[in-house]
Amino acid sequence: MKTISLVIPVYNEEDVLENSVNKLYKYMDKNIEGDWKIIIANNASTDKTKEIADNLSKKLPNVKAMHLSFKGRGNALKHAWSRHKADINAYCDVDLATDLNHLKELFDAVKQGNNIVIGNRYLDTSESNRTANRFVLSKGYIYLIKLFFKTNITDFQCGFKAIDSRIVDEIVPKIQNKEWFFDTELLILAESLGYKIKEIPVRWNENEETKVKIFKTVYSYVKNLIKLKRRL
Repeated sequence: MKTISLVIPVYNEEDVLENSVNKLYKYMDKNIEGDWKIIIANNASTDKTKEIADNLSKKLPNVKAMHLSFKGRGNALKHAWSRHKADINAYCDVDLATDLNHLKELFDAVKQGNNIVIGNRYLDTSESNRTANRFVLSKGYIYLIKLFFKTNITDFQCGFKAIDSRIVDEIVPKIQNKEWFFDTELLILAESLGYKIKEIPVRWNENEETKVKIFKTVYSYVKNLIKLKRRL
């Protein structure tokens, strides 16, 4: 039976954390067999996120809380996956934008021999609800990646991914970015080295209160794409 570690990276999420973790826990408890755990990776939050995460870890037996002194989704994932290794290492965003019913499919695809499995909002059978400007920016980012790299991947930033233990050992330590570009670097490095990547269609609803600063993030992406291209 495969072990599963599911990480939720959080920064100042006191308003949604408890509700999201309870929903996630109920889904996992009902649908996922074997040894699994949920890791709340707190990225230097300044609100009550730490207190809520600690309380959840005491109340729910399969929930763990870890606290980091630096912000960044990539930072959280790198530390959590390294400290809480499992056969299947996954993450989802705290807003649960991706339908939880896809989790079993995500885990099963890793069990079937894929090194990385990612939710893709742009496949023909995917259902994605988002504003027009964010859709255009997202598609523009994918276009930029394809200008820099030869890739078959068509969605890099969906917060719904799973990797096997080989990726944790062989790719994650090579990732330099500690923020949102972490996902892109993970996928480009793994694809360039021939690891098996599978994209699955998902139902996804945009969180209108997202903390992502779009234009600042895109500018950062471009700089990091250039940096990664030089490395490879």
